Amino acid sequence: MEFIRQVIEENPNPIYVKNEQGRFVLANEAFAQVHGLNVATLLEKGTGDFDYSYERDLEVLEQKNTITLEELYKLENGVKVWFHTIKKAFTQPDGSRYLLSTSSDITEWKRALQKADSSAKAKELFLSNMSHEIRGPVNAILGVARLMKKNYLGKEQEEYLNVIMSIADNLLVLPNYILDFANIESGKIELASIPFDVTFTVRSVVRALALKAKERDLLLHFVEPSDTVPVVEGDPFRMSQILVILINNAIKFTKKGEITVTIHDVKASNKTAYIEFGVNDSGIGADRLRKAFDINRNEAGKATGLNSSASFEFTVCKSLVELQGGKIWLGSKTEHVSGNHVYFSLTFPVSKHIAAVQEKEQLVVLDQLSGLTILLAEDNPVNQLLATSQLQSWGVMFDIAYNGEEAVSKASSKIYDLILMDIQMPRMNGIEATARIRNESSLNKDTPIVAFTANVQQEKVDNYVSFGFTDCLFKPYHESKLYFTIARNTGRDPGAYLVDRLEPVKKEAALYDFSELGNMAEDALFIRKMQQLFIDTVPAQLDELSEAIQKEDWEAAAYTSHRLKSTYGNIKIAEAADAMRDIEALARGKGSVNSIKIQLDTARKVTDKVVAAFSKQLKL
Repeated sequence: MEFIRQVIEENPNPIYVKNEQGRFVLANEAFAQVHGLNVATLLEKGTGDFDYSYERDLEVLEQKNTITLEELYKLENGVKVWFHTIKKAFTQPDGSRYLLSTSSDITEWKRALQKADSSAKAKELFLSNMSHEIRGPVNAILGVARLMKKNYLGKEQEEYLNVIMSIADNLLVLPNYILDFANIESGKIELASIPFDVTFTVRSVVRALALKAKERDLLLHFVEPSDTVPVVEGDPFRMSQILVILINNAIKFTKKGEITVTIHDVKASNKTAYIEFGVNDSGIGADRLRKAFDINRNEAGKATGLNSSASFEFTVCKSLVELQGGKIWLGSKTEHVSGNHVYFSLTFPVSKHIAAVQEKEQLVVLDQLSGLTILLAEDNPVNQLLATSQLQSWGVMFDIAYNGEEAVSKASSKIYDLILMDIQMPRMNGIEATARIRNESSLNKDTPIVAFTANVQQEKVDNYVSFGFTDCLFKPYHESKLYFTIARNTGRDPGAYLVDRLEPVKKEAALYDFSELGNMAEDALFIRKMQQLFIDTVPAQLDELSEAIQKEDWEAAAYTSHRLKSTYGNIKIAEAADAMRDIEALARGKGSVNSIKIQLDTARKVTDKVVAAFSKQLKL
């Protein structure tokens, strides 16, 4: 025993043991030094303000599990150290429970990681700046070319202009693909998971690109799937981006004929939907496509070494497909089949939400937004495509600003009914652009401005209002959300009728859920015992908690609420678990008695419902 104690004391890694009350009963010098104490003082204190792990350790003891985490400590000399810590609950033969915590110093590893992260950010900043520097002058070239096309031109001059505009279009697209690829490689692209109608999304992309195809005398059409495609959970924006890349390339390399987009294979169950998509064209360049698909990721990473933008675009496309767990391939090449045939497959979870009404015809019947003029400030081509295709279907006229400076300029020369302002844009972000519009003598000083942002967890609606925005819409958004945001802020709110037609039906949260119990959730006898135990103990524990609150015995209140929090959490009684979490925090901080009583009342009401439900089931 003395040998074991010596091993612990001499260990350079911080180690400690706590009892069921969360008090230190054993620690080594390495751990004590982290807190600026010696072992004797640490054990004498038992716990205190210095013990930041108190609540977490009690949870580990309560749940009898093992956790791993990273912890940051600031030493007395100001130096910050990182530790990788493992906490494990164990039980002695006499039934008493303890917690063992062991840590290892990972400070050097964290510093190396931060250094690598800084390097990655510098690379990202360079790519972003490069993209913005290219986009400005290329837009100017396109603008001049369009002006020249309005004048009388000879056939040869018009062909030259078309070549210039085609090259400029390619130059505009390539920087965005470079940024996308860099984000994919660095793991910075996060996929959304929202309910969406696959067929409607594909139809919208095809409709938005049909005009571009028509300008080249091509027919772009969508073959409706013969099988029913269920509403799924996934990222409609990234799926659309794949289609945009494939269709744009088909338009680029097809001189005459048609381009067909298909959903040609659907295998759906109650839980998942496997869907295959196709983009087929009558153009030339099958060898070009095969070379593009043969490029591996390492070669694709050398963006400047590519012989054609098509190769890089297809590499990004392949990466986006694989990011969503899918596959992409070329159709078989035969003597009887001409053109190019690209297919990709994606598998989605089937959504439990009832499908929202998304059809163009059902929206336009109400004709609520028709005739509005909107400024869309958005630099992302895919987001532009989605928003503009939706606006077009509602009869909305719009202008596009590709950065904040352009948004301010357009807002100073034309009156709009509403401005949709992206937050993250080049040259000037949306917050700065909105401030300029609001504070300068702009024609749109009082125009409603809606913030487009993906920072739903970082920012609150009130913050955007304080920045001068009228409203905000978080990305990714459902089409109906955009519709109602525009309608609400332009005085064209269609009312409850359309809300019922467009909004997904929200499923009421379950009162309780035994699924967290694992295999035991399938054991009917065990569940009945759990239900009876809940009826017998939880109301009594709430009475104990109420008494402790009345006496202002905050230690007892914190202890009882902590136990109840785990009980509620184990069977997902979320509202009551949240109430107990708040009570525990308030009790430890000796907070407002009235606030605590409100939370206690919430927990009682939920508990009464659960007790009634369990009692009814036990009598069956």
